[in-house]
Amino acid sequence: MKLWKAPTSGAINSALSIPGSKSLTNRYLIVAALGTQPLRINAPLHARDTELMVEALRTLGLRVDDDGEAWIIYPATDGKNPAFSTGHIDAGLAGTVMRFIPGLAAHAQGVVTIDGDEAARVRPMGTVVNALRDLGVRIDAPELNGQPVLPLTIHGAGQLAGGVVEIDASASSQFVSALLLSAPLMKNGLDLHHIGARVPSTPHIRMTVELLREAGITVSQYDAAGNEVFEGPAVRWVVQPGRSQLTEVTVEADLSNAGPYMAAAMVTGGTVTIRNWPLKTTQPGDQLRNIFTAMGGHVSLAGTDPHVRDLTLHGPEELLSLDLDMADVGELVPTVAAVCAFASGTSYLRNIGQLRGHETNRLAALVTEFAKLGVEAAEVGDDLVITPRGELQSAVLASYEDHRMATFGAIIGLRVPGVEVENIETTAKTMPTFTKLWALMLGQGRP
Repeated sequence: MKLWKAPTSGAINSALSIPGSKSLTNRYLIVAALGTQPLRINAPLHARDTELMVEALRTLGLRVDDDGEAWIIYPATDGKNPAFSTGHIDAGLAGTVMRFIPGLAAHAQGVVTIDGDEAARVRPMGTVVNALRDLGVRIDAPELNGQPVLPLTIHGAGQLAGGVVEIDASASSQFVSALLLSAPLMKNGLDLHHIGARVPSTPHIRMTVELLREAGITVSQYDAAGNEVFEGPAVRWVVQPGRSQLTEVTVEADLSNAGPYMAAAMVTGGTVTIRNWPLKTTQPGDQLRNIFTAMGGHVSLAGTDPHVRDLTLHGPEELLSLDLDMADVGELVPTVAAVCAFASGTSYLRNIGQLRGHETNRLAALVTEFAKLGVEAAEVGDDLVITPRGELQSAVLASYEDHRMATFGAIIGLRVPGVEVENIETTAKTMPTFTKLWALMLGQGRP
């Protein structure tokens, strides 16, 4: 396994531009398949997850052009209804591909197969597969612990009727988004009910709903008491049939991918500016400014643009410990956990059991890697408890083929000499330029 020597640093002083959001890019790509006219996506993220989504759409018969600044997607349609092709789709390790594409593939006329990396074949798929089966789709799939997993063989039979379906999305918000994104293609739309425990990462559901509404699709949300809600937690979503009216969009910077660079300011007591931070966003990464402020950092915004500002984070002299419910922002946990390793006391990152079903079991991975460093960490139910024990020791940190675990190691290395990270290249999943930007931040590279 190739090792990357994580550079150490004193107080950082840097300004950076972060590439586009993976979550937004892949949702806009799916929305393009809902339309009858081309959609231009400006500033998309070019990374493994988004390129796998592009190839998936091409397999389904969409045309995707790249003019260097944007992707232009031409939908597969007969002018009124989708006319998806059949074939084999590689989902890699991308949850958005393996979970969002089946709903589109179900509307094809014929067989679509979906497979991915070896690690993808253990990721939960049952909620999406069983919901589509309840809607009348024939899907063949192996089972693991009694639940369907990749590879999937989807026998499309044209337009789904839609209707009412119940799911348990307590393992991942992607299950809700997956069904909402294909719902506009259904003849009668979709009345989706969540019947399980709390849904994690609800900002991603809000992102999906707002994108559909931006595209002209009618979506209503209701709480457990049956009251319509517009931004709060929901357990029922009603999507009306329709076709996307979007013709041009611009992707925001990926705020979760900004996290490691902001963490660098925190752990070195330095200053990092993230250019073009959106003032209004559904991205969970927007919570980083509140999280790092709670840990002693100071955030300021500069600029006059009505939509974006330059966000500057000043790291503190002393990092404060954190006690936070992170159910809605689980993707930020590895980054925040790395900062907690240098805090002045015990930190509690709560209600993050869903991390066991991410690219790897991130809870177990974090506990294992912290042990190598001499940090006391434990899973307590669905919480992660982190207690620093003096100076950290150098170690070879595993990435688990998981981009967030790779960047976790890079953050640790800023303060701990001799840290090496296995397969830093796995960051290409969502940010191929990670190491280049890391070097630029440290003054070791060229723009």
